[in-house]
Amino acid sequence: MIQITDNAKLKMIDALMEDKAFILRFGLQGGGCNGFQYFFLIEQLKGEDDFEYPLDDARTLIVDSMSNMYLEGAEIDYKKDLMGENFVFTNPNQKTSCGCSKSVSFD
Repeated sequence: MIQITDNAKLKMIDALMEDKAFILRFGLQGGGCNGFQYFFLIEQLKGEDDFEYPLDDARTLIVDSMSNMYLEGAEIDYKKDLMGENFVFTNPNQKTSCGCSKSVSFD
């Protein structure tokens, strides 16, 4: 199960409301210097193998089954400080990451 902090939920809901959407996809895709990158994508439909994480009564975060395997026990947070604002991922399955923490590996 993925944990989503209240700050992250609020930012996800704001993004969905701005796009007049109800489904946000989160997952891993190939790329970056370590093999995988985290991504978000506005979706219209859920897939049969998607895991659902409710954000509020109307909006949902979905994760495909392959990504969910690597994200089990992960936490998504949203931080805002002097350096800027961004989502922060804490993933106990992650073995390495690049300097900017955008690319990760699970070897």
